[in-house]
Amino acid sequence: MRVWGIVLNTYRETVRRPFYFLLVAAAAAALLVTLRLPLFTFGNDTDMYKDLGLSFILLFVLLMALLAAATGVASEVEEKTAQTVLSKAVGRWQFVAGKYLGVMAAALVALAVLGAVFTAAVYYRVKIDAGVLERTYAQGGVGAQVEAFRERQFGQALTVTPGLALVLLQVGVLAAVATAVSTRFSPAASVGISLGVFLVGHLTVFLASGLRTVEAGGRAARDGVLAVLPFLEIFNLNQKLSHTILMPGGDGPAAEAWGAVWAYVGWAGLYALGYIVFALGVGAVLFRRRSLA
Repeated sequence: MRVWGIVLNTYRETVRRPFYFLLVAAAAAALLVTLRLPLFTFGNDTDMYKDLGLSFILLFVLLMALLAAATGVASEVEEKTAQTVLSKAVGRWQFVAGKYLGVMAAALVALAVLGAVFTAAVYYRVKIDAGVLERTYAQGGVGAQVEAFRERQFGQALTVTPGLALVLLQVGVLAAVATAVSTRFSPAASVGISLGVFLVGHLTVFLASGLRTVEAGGRAARDGVLAVLPFLEIFNLNQKLSHTILMPGGDGPAAEAWGAVWAYVGWAGLYALGYIVFALGVGAVLFRRRSLA
């Protein structure tokens, strides 16, 4: 119950901040503006729009989560409110976990809103990009023609849902990093470090291959650094999802791909959970050694 109180308070503080509504509104506006724009892909505009939309959602939700997570513990310490909370039989690890879960609750709400907008937009985008005959079928056709077109619209819209789940996992990992860093650094430094981890986390494959020629001592240091950094490319399926139509149930390649993609999301979720526990554990240890006087 003590942790739940911290979670609820952090969630309320986050959703009331101006940047929360600003970033959610900006992301929704970007999705709706690009919905009607020609993307000049020679018949693959819907695929391009799916990739672009997932990138927009990741960018805005991640920025919102980092701003909230990086200021969570640090601002409580600077304003001396952490002392009051911790004096009420609340452990420091509970405080860190509660701040993180509150930020993630706000991120989940933002992602749900943007995901609903994006899914509906993808469904409508299929009609915008359809040829003249297909559009005629959709408006006045009957039977199998209309059913096939509606099924394609439905499949395209459902295809983005695994991508949204991976966005949430990636945001969860980086929010855990920001929360851990904020236990020792200022909010501005926490945001900067977290963005640096985001960039490096997507380049770990290139860093590992580029440092293969280092000597034995340097190789050990390289392996240690790469082991600590999150491997964020595991959460990036945009390229695959952009050129795929997934359908649950039934038979055929689309149904098989649906199961395979969600199985991959499950494994990515296990990795994310492990890294989140690790990052928050490090944050709890750092916070325990920090003086609040």
